[in-house]
Amino acid sequence: MKVYEFNQFKEFFEYHLRENSIDSKGRKKTTLAELALVLGYNSPSTLSMIASGERLPTTALLESMFELWKIPPLERERIRLRVEIEKRQKRGKESHHLLSRFNKLTPFHKIDLNFFDLIRDWYVLVVKLLVGTPHFKNDPNWISQRLRKKITAAQAKKAIQILIDTNYIKADPSTGDLSQVIDRTETANDIPSEAIRENHKSMMKRAIEAIDEQDISKRQFNSLSMQFDARLMPEAKQRILDFIKNFNEEFNTEHSDQLYQLNVQLFEHTNGGNENEKPNE
Repeated sequence: MKVYEFNQFKEFFEYHLRENSIDSKGRKKTTLAELALVLGYNSPSTLSMIASGERLPTTALLESMFELWKIPPLERERIRLRVEIEKRQKRGKESHHLLSRFNKLTPFHKIDLNFFDLIRDWYVLVVKLLVGTPHFKNDPNWISQRLRKKITAAQAKKAIQILIDTNYIKADPSTGDLSQVIDRTETANDIPSEAIRENHKSMMKRAIEAIDEQDISKRQFNSLSMQFDARLMPEAKQRILDFIKNFNEEFNTEHSDQLYQLNVQLFEHTNGGNENEKPNE
């Protein structure tokens, strides 16, 4: 069965399954079979399919999970809407009104449904870049292979359609060949967005996978833990943005078939620090 592409519920399920089924030492407290019995199922097969993204929960199962895991009311409503949006998308039904309701329940930046998909699903903008490579083939199976099978052919086909619908790429009416309409893309900085959050999380997952899957000669990972005055954050952010811009200008090329990803993260380890801390004189 095809894995569902609107996978926030799958992530919700995986997170709470891990949080509630594993103790602080990583040992299982509850198996999937035991969880199934608690939720009223004789077999864990339904939960296994949900965990793999092959199906969505029924309304009754969803509400049972909410009660068992003590999910807050606002998050319950957000998850209900996410599930309903995916169900309607799978049936080919319009879901803009549900996305509008979803946006009203979140503090994050509101975004049109097509652009939501464009940014949220990490592979869509990567496929846009792939379209611009010299030997690109408009074949979903080829795209899947080129992206290390990190997406399915169905997801590749979906990405192409989103990019056409949002006018980021176009198809030649006589040959069907694809070409980029919008070359370089950049999301706004310091704008809280549900879609951008999902994109960042997905890209970090790709980075984690690369540690084990890619030869060290084809990747570079470094980290830095340091004492830092949070009042210098605006200056630090600008320095990072300048670095990314300069790096792109120096190393980005239109003549390569290879695509790479550069992730940069700066975040806090501590819980806010000393309020009396003074900057260095």
